[in-house]
Amino acid sequence: MEQAAELLWRAALRRPWTKRPLKTDVEAMAAALAPGDVIDRVFRARWAGTSSGALAITSGALLFGQARPRQHFTEMLRLARPGHRHGPRALVIPRSDVRKVSVTSEGVAVHTDNQVIALLTKGDPELRTALFRLSHRSVRSDPDNPKSRTRVLPHEALWNTRHPQGGNRIERRYWPTPTGTLQDAGDAWRRLPPWSQWALAVGVFVGLQTFVAPVGVLFAILLLTLLGLTGEAAVERRRLALTGPETELAEADWIEARVAGAACRAWEATLREPSWSSPALDATRAAFDGDHEVDAVIDLALRIHDARTQLGAMPTGPARVIWQQQWTALDAAAERLGERADALIRHREQAAQLSRELAQLAELERFERSALVVDDLTIAMSVGGERAGLSPVADDIAGTRAAVRELIELMTDTRAPLATPVDAP
Repeated sequence: MEQAAELLWRAALRRPWTKRPLKTDVEAMAAALAPGDVIDRVFRARWAGTSSGALAITSGALLFGQARPRQHFTEMLRLARPGHRHGPRALVIPRSDVRKVSVTSEGVAVHTDNQVIALLTKGDPELRTALFRLSHRSVRSDPDNPKSRTRVLPHEALWNTRHPQGGNRIERRYWPTPTGTLQDAGDAWRRLPPWSQWALAVGVFVGLQTFVAPVGVLFAILLLTLLGLTGEAAVERRRLALTGPETELAEADWIEARVAGAACRAWEATLREPSWSSPALDATRAAFDGDHEVDAVIDLALRIHDARTQLGAMPTGPARVIWQQQWTALDAAAERLGERADALIRHREQAAQLSRELAQLAELERFERSALVVDDLTIAMSVGGERAGLSPVADDIAGTRAAVRELIELMTDTRAPLATPVDAP
């Protein structure tokens, strides 16, 4: 058990300290770790504003732990199967028991045969993404829900296979986020156990009032102000005030969000390739504005996302058929938009291949220069006057230069779909 606790804690240390579970909570769920299970990630799980514990996702199960069980965790244990309880502080849910993962107003709900576990995931998109990956099999078993099918069903397009595990990122301009020293201080305070919070607050207040009377009251006022400014409601208000439409699109994680995110990443990777700044692509850089193409993809993705938002939740009755038709049309528009992201991805892969070819060409040209010296030495030391060094290198150089020309032409053909406009929804 000590070894399991150590492995889980090492995984928890990879999380930011403001989103890391307490070590006591991690140790509490160590008893639920099955031998042979591979630990994927360990998160801080929150069931309510003041109740939190540890959540570990392994190759075989979800592990929950809370060192000092509270009402929410005790209710989870009561509803769970007897074989899934590991004492009063740990719960294991096999992946095979996860039927569905759905979005709630406050986060994500994990559905099993016995209960629904509601988790607060605002401010932790990595946890939300990890939980949605658990629902792959459950979405296939619920084909009548277009919303779930759109979110999780895999597609064969390149933009979907390049979807990152850490979540989406769609950026054209910098949008500030509500973080800083003040927020870190508030998060650190909430990470303390309740008894520590009370002991520290009362101790500091009494000490200051005893020796410097007015300062104790000022400390209490500042503490209450800090908690108010860094609370979840205040953070959410600042996030909504500072968040741009691109960030909201990325958090939605629909098809259009994945398309836009893949287009952004592909173009950023293309700009980092050595071949893109080489003289061989001077004409390409002058004729192709990748920033404009990415902006066009994002603009169309935002329009599709706005249309989904206006469409709302799926109704009941006869209107459901119309809703499904419109939702399917939006899916089709987003997938057509994915063709542009595919073009940017292929363009980036060809740029990477061109970088390798140009590096090889530079080496061969260096060997060509040294081959002249080698040939002179060979002629001087042989009777037949054989030139052994130059011809093979010259042949390789000619072949590599031909490959470079073919790659540049292929990159031009790959960009062809970007020249045609996409019909907006």
